[in-house]
Amino acid sequence: MNTTPDSLAESLRSWRVTPPADPGFRNRVWQRIERQAGATWPAYLRAHAAVWSLAAVLALSAAGYTGSAMARARVQADREAIVATYLVDLDPRVQALLKP
Repeated sequence: MNTTPDSLAESLRSWRVTPPADPGFRNRVWQRIERQAGATWPAYLRAHAAVWSLAAVLALSAAGYTGSAMARARVQADREAIVATYLVDLDPRVQALLKP
């Protein structure tokens, strides 16, 4: 086979695709368009209920985990502040400075 650019260009120029005609193609396309145009939001949700349920579960799980992590961090910070305040209040050197 000759692979020079001229022979490739000639081959591509002479190549023609002639698919067989499908008489029902246009009707099937219009039926599909009408079927999709008649779809409502509740029908869409019923058809995709599993996917939307999974998305909702994942979103709620992520929100719950994030909220829990933030709450644990806040509790830890508050606990450290309370312990520091308590220890300062117990320190006799600080108590001596505070007495008039």
